[in-house]
Amino acid sequence: MRDRIIPLFLALLVLGSAIETRPGPNSTELYRSAERLALNGRIDEAIAGFQKALEINPHYSLAHYGLGKAYLFRQGLLRQAVYHLERAVDLDKGLARAYFYLGMAYMFSKRYGQSLNAFNAAYELDRNLVEALYNMAVIYDLIKQGTMSARSYDRYLLERNKRDSDILF
Repeated sequence: MRDRIIPLFLALLVLGSAIETRPGPNSTELYRSAERLALNGRIDEAIAGFQKALEINPHYSLAHYGLGKAYLFRQGLLRQAVYHLERAVDLDKGLARAYFYLGMAYMFSKRYGQSLNAFNAAYELDRNLVEALYNMAVIYDLIKQGTMSARSYDRYLLERNKRDSDILF
């Protein structure tokens, strides 16, 4: 009897190790899922998804970006938005859209100097983010620097019109 149990036990052991177990979603899959939720207006669910992605990989810049942006759209969560957007740009210095939304978060927090720096960084990294120039004009207007506001607004109009004409030809 014992001679039969040992081979059977070994066979079950080998068979058990051959059975595939599907691991849970990775941080990228969770980010993409949360991004889709956010695009569909399901911000609270998106926040939970971005948080799960960060539980798996706390150094995932896009998950910090997504969470910061989602927090930006949730009233009363501005401090958390700033934290995660700052974290995103610390982790990926080339993430232009994170700088853009960090500029928005700073602007809403009345941290105008930091907002100008973030918008400038966003535009320098991605010349398609001409809205950063517009937001800089708004900030200069808020801090009563009319000349700088007019220059930024003129630059915004020039770049926007140039971009629009590039699309046509």
